[in-house]
Amino acid sequence: MNPPFFPVASSGRMLAGAVLLALNLHAPAARADDAATMAQLRAIVDLSYSANPAAIRRLESLRAALPPNVSYKVQRELLLTRQALQRDAGHADDAYETLEALRELAQANRDPDTVLMARVGLVDRLTDKNKPMQALAALDTLRPQMSAHASIELRNWFDLAYGDVYNSITQYDKALSCYLAVLARAEANNDVSLRSRLQTIMLISRLYVNMNNPEKGLAMATSALETYRGAIAPRPLAWLTFVQGQALVALDRNAEGLVAFEAALATAERAGLAAMEGRILGNIADHYLHAHEYAKAEVAARRALVKSQDVDDTSSLLMARANLGFALGGQGKLDEALPYIREVMAALRASNANGDLIAMLDETSRMFESAGRAREALAFVREQQGVQKGMLAAERNQAVAALQEKFEADRRQRQIDQLARDNQLKDAVISSKRQEQLLIGVTAVLLLVAGAFIYLQYRRATRANAALETVNAQLEFHATRDPLTGLFNRRVFLERMQRRADVPEAERRSQRGGCIDAITIIDIDHFKSINDRWGHAVGDRTLVEVARRLTEAVRASDVVLRWGGEEFLVFAPGIPADQVDAMVERLLSSVSATPVDCGDVQVPVRISAGTVPLPLCDFPETQFSWEKAVQLADRALYHAKTHGRNRAVVVTGLQEPARASLAQAECDFTAAVADGVVVTTGLAGPA
Repeated sequence: MNPPFFPVASSGRMLAGAVLLALNLHAPAARADDAATMAQLRAIVDLSYSANPAAIRRLESLRAALPPNVSYKVQRELLLTRQALQRDAGHADDAYETLEALRELAQANRDPDTVLMARVGLVDRLTDKNKPMQALAALDTLRPQMSAHASIELRNWFDLAYGDVYNSITQYDKALSCYLAVLARAEANNDVSLRSRLQTIMLISRLYVNMNNPEKGLAMATSALETYRGAIAPRPLAWLTFVQGQALVALDRNAEGLVAFEAALATAERAGLAAMEGRILGNIADHYLHAHEYAKAEVAARRALVKSQDVDDTSSLLMARANLGFALGGQGKLDEALPYIREVMAALRASNANGDLIAMLDETSRMFESAGRAREALAFVREQQGVQKGMLAAERNQAVAALQEKFEADRRQRQIDQLARDNQLKDAVISSKRQEQLLIGVTAVLLLVAGAFIYLQYRRATRANAALETVNAQLEFHATRDPLTGLFNRRVFLERMQRRADVPEAERRSQRGGCIDAITIIDIDHFKSINDRWGHAVGDRTLVEVARRLTEAVRASDVVLRWGGEEFLVFAPGIPADQVDAMVERLLSSVSATPVDCGDVQVPVRISAGTVPLPLCDFPETQFSWEKAVQLADRALYHAKTHGRNRAVVVTGLQEPARASLAQAECDFTAAVADGVVVTTGLAGPA
């Protein structure tokens, strides 16, 4: 049972504070008393890397002893030191109050760079609350306020903030670019401390692990630990050892990963890094889940939950609750596990973290399926499919918007070019007036140039219109076809049903004669096992081949479409009622007759199906619409899957009174079949 990965809450602002202090605490002091205070702040920063609680106590003593007329420079550096130590201790709310005080101080002293720096730091509150998209929007609003000559400190704060947000929304290439920019500035500036460089290396190493490149993340973290062995303070040592453990676990070197986690936890506890303790405990719990040691996972998850609640770290809280839920589920305590899992899912939905939500839904469905609770497992699978469909729709909309934006950009560029040419033409006319004797010739030349220009513009517009028609045709195809199988999609079926509803029912029945319309919903049996065993490439190839076989098994007038995931729908209009069973048997045999050839593997495929005629029992469609037929077919499909799979259930009638029987079938189809209320025909697929 493998819970989804939740990105570790950022340490970027702590690093930005460290880089800033390393630069400014080494700057020449304005006065002798300032120099003494700066020296004490340097000593406190050094102490914080090994004993953060002691550093906080020493800083508060220094703050209380300072005179009221202390310089702005000292006040600024003291507040920056204070918020960095508070973040390390897990006191996020206190750190944000300190940043607010810094913003007010900088505003009163007309220091726009520090005001902007404090506002960037406050954006991290959104990241901590698992609201990365809001954090990204806030950063995009603040970024234009940074001048071209902004300080290195401010640029680092922006890049680290952006890197943390991009990391949390899985835009890893952008996150890597931001972190590398910070590292490049650190390497170019001799005043930046070794600890600051190490923490930047830690961020990049962790990012490589998130990018599914644990080998590179492990190599980078291990190289730093070995290169600076004996010179690393506890805080960067804990971070690098923690990332080393994450990379080892990602490489399935779980025993070594656990040793690294325990070492990092011990270092963090000694240094008083409470926020880090919660994250490390969450990863230890995740390790035990991978090893199916659910009792140990529960203990570690509960410890992580307490630590994360103490420091109010949202991402660590989510990870702890997810781990605790799956640990309880692994011990068979599903009802006790479900509230934790649902709470995490709700938070992921609220933050639009669809990738993590899909992984959570998938793992939860596996958990319930393993426990034999198929109905609840199926509900989670369907919710997962819904989220996946929403992501596909969003990607399609983004593609359309990009095409439209490109077209508009081209149009604007053409207008600019046209204005430039118009200006050139005016200049030529003005110049021609100086040579009055050549006026007629110049005018003729200009007319020819204008004619050629108009002709070229006409040809260009014609080509652009042709290209636009091609793009529109492609968009129309993608809007009506499933991109993988090439089958029609749900939209086409809904439009056809709407056109069908526009024809009066009496006229439809007259046109069909003695025939009916039949709706069949098909699902590939154990399709998830195909993906798990051979990979998604084989799964995709299987879907394409099943789509082809279904299309070949039906009439030219029938419609086969992809209904969603591994589900297909066949709409057979005007089919004789006595031929429905034969059609369904063709579907079963055509798909299951031979394995699907996927190159190196031969994949055996079986399907289950549910079929409902329209009309049913001579119900008028105002009482039994096509939507109800689809719902009843879906229940028939579920009945087939729960009674052995590789079969079809065809609804042929209802016991009188039909209306009451229909209501019972819609409420509990399986019981209705068992009671004989719903009349069905069971068709078995090939053995």
